Amino acid sequence: IYVIHQYVLFFFSVPALAPGGAGTTSAFLGMMKGRNPEQPGDGEGGDLRTVGFVLYTNLFILLTCKVLLESKSIINGEFPCCTCSNKNSEGWPNRLPYTWIGVVILAIAVFVGFEYLFQILGRYVSYKILPSFLSVVYHAWQTRLRSWMVIFLAPTFALVVDIFFKNFSNMFYPSQSQIHLEIFAKKKQKKE
Repeated sequence: IYVIHQYVLFFFSVPALAPGGAGTTSAFLGMMKGRNPEQPGDGEGGDLRTVGFVLYTNLFILLTCKVLLESKSIINGEFPCCTCSNKNSEGWPNRLPYTWIGVVILAIAVFVGFEYLFQILGRYVSYKILPSFLSVVYHAWQTRLRSWMVIFLAPTFALVVDIFFKNFSNMFYPSQSQIHLEIFAKKKQKKE
């Protein structure tokens, strides 16, 4: 599965963003509308930093969603979380969708926040690595629609491939724990 994820992320990201592919955006239209016409290369993105940044973001999103799927402990909660009704004996903290809060806010939002923080720190810190990250987030996310399309499509397709192969292997080559879970479920059905 790792090799398949590697190929999907690479071949869905790099050819779409590299200079030989479609590494530029239409000048001063779309996401470049209203930008400074004295900087015409701002929407281009075939360089190593932008492509690597998008590829790393894809990897992070893929791994976050994979942990969500592999943990098998998705807590959806109940909607609405906060009610004025006294019918429920549990409070609002017990009704929150903790899995989705953890994935969306504590993982992805913090990741995006740190990406912008490293970009800002590149202006003020003279450390060797941070200046090379200067304006990469702005360049990749705020001036290029193609980056957003790749960030959405590459991890999604990799997860679809992963789910397909997991279902195939579970149906035809089950693990010992799956066999024991099915035996337990059948015994439970017989008791009821």
